[in-house]
Amino acid sequence: MGKKNSSFFALLIVFFFIIPCACRDSEEAASKENIKPSLDGDSIPNPKPCQIVFHSDRDGDYDMDLFVMNANGSNVVRLTSEKGYDWGQTWSPDSSRIAFYSDREGDSDIYTIQPDGSNLLQLTQNENEDHSISWSPDSAHIAFVSNIDGDSEIYVMDANGDNIQQLTNNTGRDDWPVWSPNGALIAFTSDRAGNTEIYIMEPNGSNEKRITFFSGDTKSLFPVWFPDSSRLIFKANPHGKSVIFATDIEGSFIVQLTQNDFNNGGHALSSDGTKIAFDSFRDGITNIFVMNADGSNEKQLTFSEHSNSYPVWSPGGSRIIYESDVSGDFLDLFVMDADGSNGQQLTFTEFGEYEAVWSPLCE
Repeated sequence: MGKKNSSFFALLIVFFFIIPCACRDSEEAASKENIKPSLDGDSIPNPKPCQIVFHSDRDGDYDMDLFVMNANGSNVVRLTSEKGYDWGQTWSPDSSRIAFYSDREGDSDIYTIQPDGSNLLQLTQNENEDHSISWSPDSAHIAFVSNIDGDSEIYVMDANGDNIQQLTNNTGRDDWPVWSPNGALIAFTSDRAGNTEIYIMEPNGSNEKRITFFSGDTKSLFPVWFPDSSRLIFKANPHGKSVIFATDIEGSFIVQLTQNDFNNGGHALSSDGTKIAFDSFRDGITNIFVMNADGSNEKQLTFSEHSNSYPVWSPGGSRIIYESDVSGDFLDLFVMDADGSNGQQLTFTEFGEYEAVWSPLCE
């Protein structure tokens, strides 16, 4: 990492962590109670339930299919059943569709489907690998990765698959696009400079900017936006251990958040930007921890002889879902309150459940 000027420390703390988050607007507050504002300002019941989408090999045929279930694990509904791997699932912000990628046609293409399993649409149709999906905040566009031009580049298309546009064009590997909450920027990773770093650009591909600056073979991975779209958290391995950092979009302040000698990852930011859940490998086992967004007040949430990893906050911030190998060889899904209490096992299968994603309507 580049040199740090200690005289900026107080400013850094103010910039990143003392400035209070903006108040949640009425629509966000309403979503916590599973209601939505009407056009005249009154709140009306939202008929769509809180659901969780995940992929699983429940048939034991070494394929992966998509399933949805209620937040308590009930009413499991199978969405896909084609031969091949269906995964990388993510909800549209308006909760109307689930995008995923599948190799059912031989190569990886991107599809969308409604949460009830109807109206399957194939969005990309080429002989290349299309993956790493990110919805725009208005649900109108999808950013993704493809090697259409021979190497890994970032593309964007309309939500129905029309108007595919290439955003990056270089000989490096560009990957992991993530749309900012305000829709103004896309963060992504690239090894164009030798080691993998984080970059940002506008949704039309203009104004690319590198915002992390490590040296050697350090990789900066998995950017996650703060809700105000001015900062990100990410994982890097500057000393051979996985460390969670934060940076602003100028790349002017990079802050190390985890201050331990363990491997930390699976980082997830609460919807209000105040808490980070993550997994950490300590004493031979991986467990879930939470800390403030400035790295302070670290707290262990799970205590188990089984590995617990990949925490995901519910959109309202009240619960965390995660994966555990309690069954032995495969992972099952568990949920707990944000403080680690009221843990509950949601799935019980012999073949594994993976990548749980909350619908945007969940508390």
